[in-house]
Amino acid sequence: MRPAWLSIPVTIGLVLSGPALARGSAFPTYSTPKTCALERRPGPDASAASYRGCISDEHAARRSLRRRWATFPASDRQECRQESDIGGTPSYVALLTCLQLADGTLPTEPPPLPAAR
Repeated sequence: MRPAWLSIPVTIGLVLSGPALARGSAFPTYSTPKTCALERRPGPDASAASYRGCISDEHAARRSLRRRWATFPASDRQECRQESDIGGTPSYVALLTCLQLADGTLPTEPPPLPAAR
């Protein structure tokens, strides 16, 4: 039997990590217009088409994430959400990419080139 004082650090760790684990399991709500705001800024690289494309990509990634959210391990969801929040406005595309890399469904190597004839 283990002394009661040995379980105190474990209990404290679980209590303190509870909100983080819960946050990682809840489906995120991101602002797609904020995520795509850089595509809307004035300048030579900005266009209405690139903004619409960004919005479309974000919506498609959100739909895919919504369908598959519960299938990703909670630890991956938590880690990818934290990673997606780094450096500015979070993105559904970045979150989906992170989760796909974590579970191995997104290839990390390009496909082989077809053999020359």
